Amino acid sequence: MRNLYAHRHRLSTQGATKIVDQNSKAIYLVVGNWGRHQDVLSVYAISGELLAQIKQRGFGIFPKFELFLNTEKVGSLRRINFGNRDLILIKGLNWMVVGNIVNFTYKIYHKQTLIMSLQEVMLSSGKFLELTVNNKDDEPLCLAIVAILDYFASSSQRKRNSRYQLQVKYD
Repeated sequence: MRNLYAHRHRLSTQGATKIVDQNSKAIYLVVGNWGRHQDVLSVYAISGELLAQIKQRGFGIFPKFELFLNTEKVGSLRRINFGNRDLILIKGLNWMVVGNIVNFTYKIYHKQTLIMSLQEVMLSSGKFLELTVNNKDDEPLCLAIVAILDYFASSSQRKRNSRYQLQVKYD
């Protein structure tokens, strides 16, 4: 088990995000963008080897995504949102992601076994996402899932901000 760190809100933007360990050593690079059909986010080892991908396959309130380990499809996920609570079912892996979109705390389970926990932490250089992954082999897939969670949180925050601005404007 080890902790990995990524800058908050960078995983959901276009470009590349460096993922580091607790010693600030670069471990992974997450590259890609979101928002359009067929968009892809890829997780690379720092050496450049492609490890995992997540591809957007559908739109709407509950968009569909497919997960790939190396180049093999291993699962598909759909999000079910209950206000501030999230439930994401990952068919194929039999994983379940549960969490709170407002305070950005999530856990990934396989049946009753904890795969990963995620929380936002404040470090000296800003807000980071702290991933605690129990099995090193699951890290690339977990990073792809966290990128989707960050995307959902960022888009939800934009919606909340625009509603707030409309209320202030008309008050």
